[in-house]
Amino acid sequence: MSGPPSPLIENYLRGAVFWHVANIGQGCKLDLKLINAFVEK
Repeated sequence: MSGPPSPLIENYLRGAVFWHVANIGQGCKLDLKLINAFVEK
């Protein structure tokens, strides 16, 4: 995924204290499997 994250995952990132990950600049990729693992904990 490049660019800003989907609004669908922004709330999960906020809730999991990973909001800084959501603010990564364009061209970076988010590892959704890793984010899901953190959110599930």
